[in-house]
Parts: sequence; structure tokens; C-alpha cells
Amino acid sequence: MLPRDGRTAGFEGRPGSAIGGDGGTEVHYGWIIVAACLVVGVCGYGTYFSFTLFYEHLVEELGWSRTVISGAMSVGLVAYGVCGFPMGWCADRFGPRPTVVAGGLIFGLGTALGSFVTEVWHLYALYGGLSAIGMGAVWSPLVATISRWFQARRGVAISIATLGGGAGTFFMAPLAELLIAQLGWRQAYLWLGIISGGLIVLAALFLVRDPDRKGMLRYGEKRDAPAVGSGSPTGATVTSGPFLRDMLFWLMSLTFGLWWFAGAVVYVHIAPFMIEKGLDSAGAAAIVALFGAGNCIGRITMGMLCDRIGAVPTYRWSIGVSATVMIVFALAEGGISLYLLSVVLGIFIGGASTQISTVSVALFGTRSAGALMGAVLALVGIVGSGGPLLSGAIFDASQSYAPAFHAGAAVFLLSLLLSITLKRR
Repeated sequence: MLPRDGRTAGFEGRPGSAIGGDGGTEVHYGWIIVAACLVVGVCGYGTYFSFTLFYEHLVEELGWSRTVISGAMSVGLVAYGVCGFPMGWCADRFGPRPTVVAGGLIFGLGTALGSFVTEVWHLYALYGGLSAIGMGAVWSPLVATISRWFQARRGVAISIATLGGGAGTFFMAPLAELLIAQLGWRQAYLWLGIISGGLIVLAALFLVRDPDRKGMLRYGEKRDAPAVGSGSPTGATVTSGPFLRDMLFWLMSLTFGLWWFAGAVVYVHIAPFMIEKGLDSAGAAAIVALFGAGNCIGRITMGMLCDRIGAVPTYRWSIGVSATVMIVFALAEGGISLYLLSVVLGIFIGGASTQISTVSVALFGTRSAGALMGAVLALVGIVGSGGPLLSGAIFDASQSYAPAFHAGAAVFLLSLLLSITLKRR
């Protein structure tokens, strides 16, 4: 149990374990932070990307085109990305706890009010507005906080903390499908908002900005090491002003934006694509859950690979395989092959997503990490927002999602090509 003053004596944190460095048996508080971030991500991302299961219900009951519905997701990605910057700044200025509490309340309210949608502007205002704004607190404040708490095992820590993008769909997709089947899609939105918003707020209470606030060192840090936030790994001190004036930052953000452009095609349209291929709603939900399970596996395994070979090479491997598997997935027919490929696709898309934060920290350090992650998220959201909108338009024109998935694979390859620029000269 932690001492009453919140300090943990001798917790240098061995790189080889999750406990203190002086033979202690207590878990380093950094791993408590990781667990809290995981809960936030599961509830936030899992609920937000369950939108794919509501897609057909919106089309059938409200009679809107897929382009219109996909447009709400595109607006949401822009709002989510743009709001990541102020949320990251708030985490730097006020700490992650109040920032994520506020985000959780906004997200839960926006999701719950989805039960009252009757007009197109309602969908855009809620899914593309309130819920997306709340989602801005689910990434940049979290990865910035994790980056400050870990020197060793940072790649694995971030991978676990950001598992919500995969574990969220694994856990929340079956829940959403169950609620839809039992209560209807409107009541499902209401309960998802209450459950996810409440759990995000609860988990946020465990967040602490950095180890100094608890009189601790980063996990794996020695007492004679530089102070937390001392600058980039290369020795350069990076603050919000300089990184915005650095061309490498813009190239990096564009690279990741292209990844999200293609990845969002999968996240938003995988369920209706499976229905197009002949699966029923339960089968489509199973595909979404398996994609989420693969996403979890990918985040962990690629996080471990990142700690061994580096963040940028890991990103390149992940994005290259994602492109290949996405093409095969679009061509596949039959339940078994689709189930297996959904796991593989999840592994490598999830593995690439973790490297957004690890590459950013590797190139720009942890000083002003919240602002850095927020700025990256803003640009990624803006670029990535075109993915759902374009794929919805492609379906309306061709009556098939297969061309959209092929286009997504091509964008993955473009991101791979641009990743050549991700290095310090």
C-alpha cells in the first residue's frame, strides 16, 4: 500500500519489472496510470466506434444516404482532432485529471443524447460535435501523461494505455449489439452514454500529471538522470513554439493523417461492409469484436517491437502489412476467412496507431507533451476525416464498399512512402 503522503520511497523502477527498484514489492504508480488510461480508452473509443453498428439502423429508420451519415463521422474526426490540441494544453496547464473528467462528462452527454436524433443536424451536432469534443480528452492528455511517467518500457506502457482503440471495440461492440437487440438503437445510445461517461470520470480520478507530484521518479529512471521533461531524446529542448515551426512535425503529422484516413474507412464501414458480404448483424458485430481483439494484440506486440527496433521502423512494418491485408480483406468471401482476416487487419492497424505517440516522443521529447500530442491529433483528425466521407460517397456511387477498401490500402502505402522522412538529420 502507498504511504499516506502519496510518496513511494526508492521507486526508481527496474526496467525489467513493474515494481520498485529497491527490492520493493509495490507496483510503480505509473502502471496505475496505465490502467486508468486503459479504462478511459476502452469506454471512449469503444463507444465512439460502435457507430458502425448503428449505421444500418440510421439508414433504415431515417432514410438518410450513407454519404450524409458518413459525413457526421468525418465532422466528428475533425472536431475530435482539433479539440485534442486544447485538451492537450489543458492537461499541461491544469493536469490530466480535471481535463479528462470534463471530457468524460461531455462525451457521455453527447452519446446519451443520440437517443433523440431525428434530424441530420442532430447527428452532426452530437456525434460530430459534443461526443467528438469529449473524445479529444481520450488521447492526447493520456499519452502525454504516460510519456512523463515512463523512461524504460515506454513503448509497452503506451501500447497498453492506448489499448482502448482495440479493446474498446472488443468489449463495447457486443454490449452495443446486445443493447440494440434488447432495447432498440435509441435506448442503446442512452445507456452507452451513461455507462461510458461514468466510467471515464471514475478512471480519471486516478490520473496524476507526472511523478514529481507524488515524489517519485519515472519508471526505469535513475536518481542522477535528467529531470522529467528535460527535452528530446537527442538533447534538444522542444516546446510548443519550436515544434510547430519544424517541417519534420508537419511531415510526421501528414504521415499519420494518411494512416488515419485509411484506418477510419475500416473503423466506420467494416460492419456495413460485412452485411454487404452476406453476414447478419450478429456476424458483423462479431467481426467488429475480432477486429478489436486483433487491435489489442497489435498494440502490445508492436509496442514490444518498438522497444527493440525503434518506433519508426515498427510503424513502417505495421502500415505496410496493413495495406496488403486490407486488399485481401476486401476480396475475401466466406465467414471463416473474414473472421481470420479481421483479426490480422486489427493487429497491424492497431500496431501502427500506437506508434503515433512513440514516434512523436522519440522525435520531439516529452516537454509540452500534451500540446505536442494535441497538435498531432488535430492534424491527424483533419486529414483523416476525408476517409469516411469518401468511402461513403464511393458506396453511393458503386453500391459496394470494396473499392473504398482498395482506396484505403493505397493511402496506407502513401503513408508508408512518406514515413521515409521521419528522422532527425
